[in-house]
Amino acid sequence: MTRGSLPLDVKTRWNSTFLMLSRALQFKIAFDRMEAEDRLYNDYFLEVDNGVKRCGPPTSRDWKAVEKLIRFLVIFYNSTLIVSASSKVNAFKCYGEIVTIERNLTGLVSSLDSELKLRASEMLKKFSKYWGGMKGVNKMLILATIFDPTQKMHFAKLCFEKLYGKDSFEAKEMTKTVTDLLTSMFKEYSMRFKRASGQASQEAEASAVPGPDSQEQGVERMELVVEDFGYERMDAVYKELVAEIGEDTRDELEVYLKEAVVTQKLLPGMEFDVLSWWKMHRVKYPVLAEMARDLLAMQVSSVASESAFSTSGRILEPHRSCLTHYMIEVIMCTEQWLHADIKLKETIITNEQILEDVEELDKLEKEFEAHNLGD
Repeated sequence: MTRGSLPLDVKTRWNSTFLMLSRALQFKIAFDRMEAEDRLYNDYFLEVDNGVKRCGPPTSRDWKAVEKLIRFLVIFYNSTLIVSASSKVNAFKCYGEIVTIERNLTGLVSSLDSELKLRASEMLKKFSKYWGGMKGVNKMLILATIFDPTQKMHFAKLCFEKLYGKDSFEAKEMTKTVTDLLTSMFKEYSMRFKRASGQASQEAEASAVPGPDSQEQGVERMELVVEDFGYERMDAVYKELVAEIGEDTRDELEVYLKEAVVTQKLLPGMEFDVLSWWKMHRVKYPVLAEMARDLLAMQVSSVASESAFSTSGRILEPHRSCLTHYMIEVIMCTEQWLHADIKLKETIITNEQILEDVEELDKLEKEFEAHNLGD
């Protein structure tokens, strides 16, 4: 959608209705001026289309109705953009969007506008029925938010406080339920990891059995004398100090939750890469990294699968129907990889560059007008 353009409505896509109305609201003054000065604009609404006179031009009552409708649609429009993204991981964002929708609808229910209140109440009732109430939301979506290093448990607690009230019984109960589920899941993954690492270490020991020559070399090595002659070594003193302090008995989960959340200053238009963070810290959190891989892989929207089927339909058509399933997979994957490479090569446009483009466009328009007047 270009700068200053007015998108048209598509009856089968509600998001196009939001884009059309939101952009039209920005040009409200222009529409009012056209009604006062443009004769062709007014004549358009006097025409008859299929035996029915056209509606318009928009009145002040219509603009108020548009403002009310936009207050509804913007809630779902932003959440749809986040949850339906098919080219990046978004499972850890889903619960936040659910709470955002519920909170905004609840606020509209308390509106003084009777019409707005009625519509919000109906929509909130359907929303709660779909999820079975906020307590009925799948707890795995809440756990996914915890595995975002920029949020951890703090974001989930904030959502509970906003939904049920600060220090309320419901908020504490939800926090305890999620914590118990997370702990139970961590114990299960820890047992799996120990079994897998135990088998790997046994195989490594079996493949690295020392030969007789290496054993003889080990006997001939010199040993340090540290107990006689009042001789003191700093490494031995340090070992004693560590023994007095004791080992850190906290597990991975406790360490991860106790550490501060990650705060990185990102360039405009860039997002924190959760998968890359877990890839870099999988040595420090091996069990949690396995949990993050499974939780973040949850598909929270059917848009990606529907898009894949529609793409295959364009590839396999009546005039090109002899492709094997292997070749179709290759073509589809190659297309996605090419799109990903293009996005990585895109540069971030600054405000100065946008201003230069606008000034250059205005300059070209003035030159074009001067050239037409000269002719």
